[in-house]
Amino acid sequence: MPALHISHDGGKSWSDPGEGKPKPKFTEGGKGEGTIAGIHAKVAELSDGRLLALGRGDTINGRMPISISGDLGETWSYKDSPFPPIGGRQRLVLKRLDEGPLLFVSFTSGNRRNPKAKGMTFTDQNGNEFTGHGMFAAVSFDDGQTWPVRKLLTPGEGEFNGGAWTQQFTATPTRAEHAEYLAVAQTPVGVIHLISSRLHYRFNLAWLAAGTPKRDATRSDGK
Repeated sequence: MPALHISHDGGKSWSDPGEGKPKPKFTEGGKGEGTIAGIHAKVAELSDGRLLALGRGDTINGRMPISISGDLGETWSYKDSPFPPIGGRQRLVLKRLDEGPLLFVSFTSGNRRNPKAKGMTFTDQNGNEFTGHGMFAAVSFDDGQTWPVRKLLTPGEGEFNGGAWTQQFTATPTRAEHAEYLAVAQTPVGVIHLISSRLHYRFNLAWLAAGTPKRDATRSDGK
């Protein structure tokens, strides 16, 4: 079961608040001891010191679950998120950006074998809505209460090899990678680096919050 490991002595020893505790029922408004809803969970600290986690599986109301803890993972409360659940061969990222907002990157569908299943509605630079499929980013300016910025993350247009679980796929303005285990980092100058198994995406908060100019995506091996 997913849980935090906590150290109160500068990393000399660690404890798992969920060890030995029964698995809770992940329901809207439910509570549990030590256990985060969903595997491969990512955790971010909120401005009031609470922890927010999003994970894969343990869906609530058919949506990806949110777990919130106010005591460093000793207890968690659960609710549904506004995001679709993901499945095997997919892993989300959640990060507090240096500018303050929360960045979340995931996929529009947990069905990686059908990249066009269960798309999401996005808005282009002209204010027109469209249905997009695959990897997307969302930004929250209020500690996860709302996520007003949602943008499809495509590497451009054409044939790409995402490696691992994506392999060869066709990217379009409405279709992005549909699987992979993601990792993210931000440089001191604000550039966000997002890596799937083979592709490397670079953008910043201003680009996410504004229009959709051409992205800069390369293979993560630099070629």
